[in-house]
Amino acid sequence: MILRRLTSTVAAFIVEPIQGKGVNMPDEHYLKGAADLCRRYGTLFVADEVQTGLGRTGRFLAIEHWNVEPDMILLAKTLSGGHVPVGAVLTRKRIFDAVFDRMDKSIVHGSTFGGNDLAMAAGIATLEALVSEELIENAARIAERLLNGLAVMISRYEFLGEVRGKGLMIGIEFRAPRSFKLRVSWKALETSRKGLFCQLITIPLFKEHKLLTQVSSHTGHTIKLLPPLIISDDDCDWILSAFDSVISDSHRVPGAVWSLGKALVGHTMRATMSESADLRA
Repeated sequence: MILRRLTSTVAAFIVEPIQGKGVNMPDEHYLKGAADLCRRYGTLFVADEVQTGLGRTGRFLAIEHWNVEPDMILLAKTLSGGHVPVGAVLTRKRIFDAVFDRMDKSIVHGSTFGGNDLAMAAGIATLEALVSEELIENAARIAERLLNGLAVMISRYEFLGEVRGKGLMIGIEFRAPRSFKLRVSWKALETSRKGLFCQLITIPLFKEHKLLTQVSSHTGHTIKLLPPLIISDDDCDWILSAFDSVISDSHRVPGAVWSLGKALVGHTMRATMSESADLRA
């Protein structure tokens, strides 16, 4: 939905450059248009880069892909290399000065654990590693191979609908197939519980290929892939081979994957019946 109107009563517009849930990409002109509206009405443009920042998308910040300069940037997670909880807020100097312009306002933004030496040391070490080991450049290079390799599979597999993302933040969306036998199997799963098909992909990926992925939402059809920035070319080949194998198996009905599907449907039905019994009680 395109942001159409702001007034001077709106303090800030906060947005993930790429939505983490579903890896949903913005329209090419959306972020630039939103930033222009913010400037016009004096509203702060805040980029939530907790998941997308620090090299995840092949740039230091994801917002850079659209040449937008936010007023504030939110960072966390990757900032410590995943070792300790950490967070940071980057802001323009004029905003910082407006918030902390007097001694009595010095505690306006603080918390018990706000000043954590260990977290700051981990953050500095992570920033140094990103530069010295060229991890952002590596993410951009490997991501191109991954995205292209996954996209090529779309023409081969009916269940595969779309591959999207930037850098090492990739969404792989599945869809209802065209052929009758596959469509019947898909419908049986989806009638039991919407989004259940993706479990037929994530479970074998982990069990048989030791590849950990996640479904972007309980009822969605998108699997999210967030490899570490230290990923190698061999890792890329391993990931592509694993997806190719599991998606190929999902097109064999009957087959091992659909035996798993039958078991999941049975489990879902028993869970639903148990919930209904509890409600009646």
